[in-house]
Amino acid sequence: MISHKTLLYANTLLFVGLAGGLKAAPIGFTPTEQTAQLNATSGDMAFVIKKARKVNAHTVELTDAQNRKITVDFYGNNIFRIYQDPAGSAPHNPEAKPAADILVEQPRKQVARLELQQNDQNCTLTTDEIKVVFDNKNSGFAVYKKNEIDPVISSPSFRTFDNDGTHLELTCSPGEYFYGGGVQNGRFSHRGQRIAIENTNNWVDGGVASPTPFYWSTKGYGMLWHTFKPGLYDFGATDAKKVKLRHGEKYLDVFFWVGDRPEALLDGFYQLTGNPVLLPKFGFYEGHLNAYNRDYWTEAKDGKGFMKMEDGKTYNESQKNNGGIRESLNGELENYQFSARAAIDRYLNNDMPLGWFLPNDGYGAGYGQTTTLDGNIKNLKSFGDYARSKGVEIGLWTQSDLHPKDSIEALLQRDIVKEVRDAGVRVLKTDVAWVGWGYSFGLNGVADVGKIMPKYGNNARPFIISLDGWAGTQRYAGIWSGDQTGGDWEYIRFHIPTFIGSGLSGQPNITSDLDGIFGGKNIPVNVREFQWKTFTPMELNMDGWGANPKYPQALGGKSTALNRWYLKLKSELLPYTYTAAAQAINGRPIIRPMFMEERNDYTLGKRTQYQYMYGDAFLVAPVYQNTAADAEGNDRRDGIYLPQGTWVDYFTGDRYEGGRILNDFDAPLWKLPVLVKADAIIPMANPNNNPSQIRKDLRIYEIYAQHGTKALEYDDDGRTQAYLTGENTNTQLSTSVNKKTLTFKAERTAGDFDGYIRNKSTELRINVTRAPKAVTAQVGANKAVKLTEVKTREAFEKGDNVWFYDARPNLNRWVRPGEESVGEVIKNPQVLVRVASTDVSENTVSIEVKGFEFAPADRLLTHRGKLKTTQLDEKKSKVEAYALTPAWTPVENADYYEVKFDGQIYSTIREPRLRFDDLAPVTTYDFAVRAVNASGAGAWSNLRLATVKDPLEWAIKGVKATASVASQGGQGTDKLFDRDLKTMWHTAWDNKQATPFDLTVDLRAVNKIDRIEYVPREDAANGTLLRGSYSFSTDRQNWSAPVAFTWAKDATVKTIVPADHPEARYLKLHVDEGVGNFGSGRELYVYRVAGTEGKMQGDINRDKRIDENDLTSYMNYTGLRRGDADFDYVAAGDINGNGLRHLDGGRGTRRRCAQLVRQGARFARAHAQREVLQSRRLGRGQGVGQGSALCQCTFLRFALQGRRIGIRGHRPQGHEGHGEPHLRPSAHQRHEGVAAHLCEPRQQLLARRGCAGALHTEVPREEGREVPTQGCRRIARRSQPRHSPILTPFSIVKIPACCRKRGFFHELHRVATPSAKNRGVKAAISRIFAKFARSISRLCVFDTQE
Repeated sequence: MISHKTLLYANTLLFVGLAGGLKAAPIGFTPTEQTAQLNATSGDMAFVIKKARKVNAHTVELTDAQNRKITVDFYGNNIFRIYQDPAGSAPHNPEAKPAADILVEQPRKQVARLELQQNDQNCTLTTDEIKVVFDNKNSGFAVYKKNEIDPVISSPSFRTFDNDGTHLELTCSPGEYFYGGGVQNGRFSHRGQRIAIENTNNWVDGGVASPTPFYWSTKGYGMLWHTFKPGLYDFGATDAKKVKLRHGEKYLDVFFWVGDRPEALLDGFYQLTGNPVLLPKFGFYEGHLNAYNRDYWTEAKDGKGFMKMEDGKTYNESQKNNGGIRESLNGELENYQFSARAAIDRYLNNDMPLGWFLPNDGYGAGYGQTTTLDGNIKNLKSFGDYARSKGVEIGLWTQSDLHPKDSIEALLQRDIVKEVRDAGVRVLKTDVAWVGWGYSFGLNGVADVGKIMPKYGNNARPFIISLDGWAGTQRYAGIWSGDQTGGDWEYIRFHIPTFIGSGLSGQPNITSDLDGIFGGKNIPVNVREFQWKTFTPMELNMDGWGANPKYPQALGGKSTALNRWYLKLKSELLPYTYTAAAQAINGRPIIRPMFMEERNDYTLGKRTQYQYMYGDAFLVAPVYQNTAADAEGNDRRDGIYLPQGTWVDYFTGDRYEGGRILNDFDAPLWKLPVLVKADAIIPMANPNNNPSQIRKDLRIYEIYAQHGTKALEYDDDGRTQAYLTGENTNTQLSTSVNKKTLTFKAERTAGDFDGYIRNKSTELRINVTRAPKAVTAQVGANKAVKLTEVKTREAFEKGDNVWFYDARPNLNRWVRPGEESVGEVIKNPQVLVRVASTDVSENTVSIEVKGFEFAPADRLLTHRGKLKTTQLDEKKSKVEAYALTPAWTPVENADYYEVKFDGQIYSTIREPRLRFDDLAPVTTYDFAVRAVNASGAGAWSNLRLATVKDPLEWAIKGVKATASVASQGGQGTDKLFDRDLKTMWHTAWDNKQATPFDLTVDLRAVNKIDRIEYVPREDAANGTLLRGSYSFSTDRQNWSAPVAFTWAKDATVKTIVPADHPEARYLKLHVDEGVGNFGSGRELYVYRVAGTEGKMQGDINRDKRIDENDLTSYMNYTGLRRGDADFDYVAAGDINGNGLRHLDGGRGTRRRCAQLVRQGARFARAHAQREVLQSRRLGRGQGVGQGSALCQCTFLRFALQGRRIGIRGHRPQGHEGHGEPHLRPSAHQRHEGVAAHLCEPRQQLLARRGCAGALHTEVPREEGREVPTQGCRRIARRSQPRHSPILTPFSIVKIPACCRKRGFFHELHRVATPSAKNRGVKAAISRIFAKFARSISRLCVFDTQE
């Protein structure tokens, strides 16, 4: 049991705002602070333009009477920069340490013409595409497209500069929508919203993981704020007529540009900050990540361990050397089943696709177990060779420096050049522990790798996945959204709009951990997660951190075969996905919002946030909630918006007409709702497990044909940067339907690249509803090819120039013997055609199908006959504050119903009712309903319902209470909070003297209390509360002063309005008097202040629940202090608000202290002896000076705490490598002794495993000399309860009072010394304890509360 008080606290230095030579500065602002600051005004005089002059062919300078300047610099005919600094500086790159470039090296395009005109009112700048007009009296400006009279951009007011930064206001027009801002979790459409442009350290709904200071508007303009400072964008949230923008810089530096389409606006962003990287082909496959060089595995005797291995036994994993089998990369320690190679084998043996693999998770794992960096790289290369022999590329997780340092031991050394050049590393994943707040540091780091990998990896295309991105990250890396909890519908739900929004922010390459890094063990959610991620760019399994393994087959049951099916489908769709990814380079995201398919008010807002277009052809509507699921997870999907046109169910062939919203869409466990356009050409590949298995001599196209269409297939080598210099191919594809004849044509492939095979066979999969009459082909201009019909699928697979009519294609082809299966999954018939190999660069290939028909029947329409008009069923209709459920009378012979509401038709409704959410309270809504069958549709019937006021809008939900006296059976305290006035709480009837008693209410989170309402029983009889007091607490230990209440004996609602809106989690009602000496009540409502939310204590992951994942975060992040880079992310764990992350409580403290004493003594003895031996070898006697760093580091690591915690690595001043910022401690931190150090040449002596730097003890400082800190790695967040404790040095120790009273260090010394037989060891121990106790005592934070 881990003590709740004896904990370590790591004091971490803040990345952003620091530089070698600068003191720490405030970094950011909470959204609430920023909201207030947005309304700040400046005392500066307005900028009155007196003079305008053209500086050069693209720049104009505006000057006022005080000689202040505004620079307007055009970077193209439609894009310009506005720069204004009240301090008078010239335009420059934003300050950043380390330096990083938001803009590309050449962001400019030629400006064909720039004219300047000035009169008494205005100053006008005109190019061939836009006109920018400045108001002379206040320098407000407006931007117009060529020949248009209404402005695209309007900023009528003067910019303001104050202590909070720079404020800019623009006009917000009715019907204007806004997108961008980066990875805004759970959101993509921002009209009427306020978004933070900063890392909020919140990785769930409402948080921001990778901000981008860029947005664009449907009016046709984009904006990039050229800064690394955090900001806040208000899109009409506080004032519906204004867009309010703010960043922390004290000067204005923004870019604006104009475009007609989303693609053009995104392309403007790419012109300035760089086009997104095209991922290598293996990056579109699933990746597996874990650490395989650190932990120990022991057999679980009860068979209930973490993971079942190939030997049939179940094992548990521990970071402690507990006598178990230590894992490795290559199984070189007779531990093969615990090796990284074995993990790859598990994918192969289960026939699961796998494209890439990371064998270290960065936190103390390393990738080799030799004593030298080169030896470890050789070990990594050996693993890489094995992985590549299986078609799998390797990479590394990085939360430390990328380049070697003598001060770091071999286990944790990094040398990105050798890793890429010698070991073949092709993937890099950065984490917050390395990137920190991100921004310039993160951009600098990924840029470094983006250059090193091609240079030393044979022009290898970098595959980088980062966190905390910024504008410019997209040109080097993709993004993942952070650490979240899987096994929950919420995880899928909020990621759908998150992914859409990322693409609209200029970052199309986004992913999240498959089924979360934490949680899991929910088969329906797990399967649905694999399904929808099939239609996203990347997939990755974060194994080893959650409560269960994260393999596709980990949960067993039907999930194994179903997950394999969808992984195989993803591999088959690679040519289609890769083409869409190539299009995304220039502005058309892979995951596209529905308004890019059909633009209207319904699609521009958030109503289509749970569906998207994947490339040009697929409409994907993930199952993101339990709508009406059975025990097996079979469900339905409601609310699928279909744009105009015809759409086909990809898995069944059912056809649907667009222009309506589908409901009751069948979604059995095996089926992801995916619809494909009736005219579509889908490039495909043979099913495979990685790119090396793709047949380069075969191209496959699936055809959906109605009238005819055109498409493109893009390809390149998929491995190198050669695509950037034009080494790629493009194939134009087309279909046409003339009467009953379908013609498909593949034009000659244009282009070339290394490894391209010109001779290819061509295969078509043509969706039909009946067998054709004839199929013919033509290769080249004149060569007719005879196609032979075959009768079996096997004959087709073996033949050339053949075709086959497959009447019953079975999609569920990947079930292996012994696995659970959903049975056959049959879709519409297909005609399969294969034309023999030909040089596709020289020859076109045409295929003609006579007697073509694809006309699926509407399976929903089965009844015929005249339909009566429906009538409103008021009794079954349901009205709520925010939702309405109109119900109507059933109509005989109706197959389904349709409802017309808010300009849309909700169709395929099978029950005579439908719920509408997200409505406004106290508002009347009109509906029209009709029935539909095979004979047609009935007449519309008008219905009208109104929402009601929500009297309990701010009443806290999920409240629980306990009473100090027993309750009557069936009338417990839960009845006070069930929102049912028909039920009642009552104390036990047989307790005739229940009063006085306490009723303690747990609000489940800290809330700002507005009022409390007590609803007595209707007759005000026994138990009605009459007199008592109330008090509040956040921890149930410290209570506010009781406030008395006295209530009348009647049935009216009693109200308490506490003064000053206290913040509390607990409410205590002390009842002195109740009718009949009992206690009772129908309801007890506790209201929070309107507009506020409760803060759940301990909800580190901010997923609105407390579970093992929060425990993991507690144990992993314990030790952070306010001001540390990650503190805000886990600040919810600072329950007592003292700025230190620790677990509170008293039980087990003494026992834990004793355990620490014994453990510390044991390690002190062992490592003191080692130090004596080492010191002798070094010829330094037995002193504790330079040679004791190793001993002290290890001693602290093992002796003082049961969790592994640490701080980010820092690089000494003057270090020129990339990957770590220049940092030095603040004066306050030096005074605390946190940044103190050992002396002279070996102060950064190699620390032991898990520790990047030696323990620093305080020594006198030289005047004016700054002390570089060599930090330690952050925690290994793999720590579930199954892991044993490991410690890291350089931490603040929180010692409980009981240990202090006994003399903690004295006790350690007493226990350790007597058993030491060697006199030198005894002396070393004494010196260690003496010096260590003196140096560490200043760091101890004693908790006097038991």
